[in-house]
Amino acid sequence: MNINVSKLVSGVLASLDQRQREVLEGRYGLKDGEVRTLAEIGEKNSITRERVRQIEAGALQEVRVLLAKTDGSFVNLVKTHLKNIGGVRREALLLTDLKMMVGDPNTQYLGNKVRFLLEVAGDPKFVSEGNDNYSYWYLSGDDQKKATGFVAKLVKLMEVKKGEVVTHGNIDLLLKDATGPHNLKDLVALNFISISKDFHVNEFGDFGLSHWPEVNPKTVRDWAHIVLKKERKPLHFQDIAKLINRIRKDSRKLAHPQTVHNELIKDQRFVLVGRGMYGLQEFGLMPGTAKEVMGRILKQHGPLSPKELLGLVLKERMLKKNTVMINLQNRKFFKRLEDGKYTVLV
Repeated sequence: MNINVSKLVSGVLASLDQRQREVLEGRYGLKDGEVRTLAEIGEKNSITRERVRQIEAGALQEVRVLLAKTDGSFVNLVKTHLKNIGGVRREALLLTDLKMMVGDPNTQYLGNKVRFLLEVAGDPKFVSEGNDNYSYWYLSGDDQKKATGFVAKLVKLMEVKKGEVVTHGNIDLLLKDATGPHNLKDLVALNFISISKDFHVNEFGDFGLSHWPEVNPKTVRDWAHIVLKKERKPLHFQDIAKLINRIRKDSRKLAHPQTVHNELIKDQRFVLVGRGMYGLQEFGLMPGTAKEVMGRILKQHGPLSPKELLGLVLKERMLKKNTVMINLQNRKFFKRLEDGKYTVLV
């Protein structure tokens, strides 16, 4: 549909006097993209904040009448689009949609102009960004309630089944469980999810709740954990730092190698498997010295030949062959049997 948003805005502003037009242009950022307060406009025009508010109210009333006399194609386009995707839409995503739907996708300050036109029309309704939500538009109270209700239910379901999502990545099955009772299409469900700040998609494409460190890492330890989990092998702390810095979008928060080393050595999730090399305990790696690892393996598997023991130890630790052999000579902990195999004494 060929709709010129800029021309529509200019048309409804044309009949206003200069001061009314300047006030609305400033309040909505229609001219330069900068949204100004009542006080800022008042100071610029040497009038009081209250006087600016009165001018704005009168101007909006006039514009509302003028907009109602147009053919309404733009507002109807937005309302129809909202209806087709569940009755709500995150503001940023609606603007992306409109750039492809209207005739002037490269319009300057399109977001400001769209908000101006829709707020003047009074329908659909707008919700500003808050602690738990992004700014979004909605058609009716029922649509809003349906969206927020679905979000609340999904959050609760994901908390209960966090292990399935984080460990096994079964988010598709979980979404099916959540959407089934509501008879929601996948597109509508994802649209509802997009208005909430409760959810997060990380740099690896993992989806989960925003407060889960496994999905939305904040600390160096959490970043190291997710990096090692994705790599699925032990890494040197310097390499872990490099990967964190390469993946993390915020270049202002560089992970320094020594900081990574200091943090990981204090966290039981990480196991030091070699000189500066760390792996994850959840992958079966257990903490302990070389002697302790050897003792645990012998207790678990029974007497082993030096070659068998070395093979099992090297699956957990990056040790040299001589290190294992030297430890086997400690007669306080290990005993050589007649068949040449070794067992643990304590």
